[in-house]
Amino acid sequence: MAMTVCPECEGKVSDKALACPSCGYPLGQQKGGSAWPDVLGGMAGTYISAQALVTIIVGSIMFTTFAAIVIAAVLS
Repeated sequence: MAMTVCPECEGKVSDKALACPSCGYPLGQQKGGSAWPDVLGGMAGTYISAQALVTIIVGSIMFTTFAAIVIAAVLS
């Protein structure tokens, strides 16, 4: 497995990767034109990271809890 350089962000990328893991830039053209449809179905096309997803979920839970406490305080 050789490492290459991403033309978009200049990060190190495996020559077998479909897209750059740092920026998501498609590296290999697939049969039938654009590489984006194939990349979007794989890991490289992930729109949101696991850390961001956890942050959103925890933030939503904290906001809901805070709102419930404020509503309970106002109603009592």
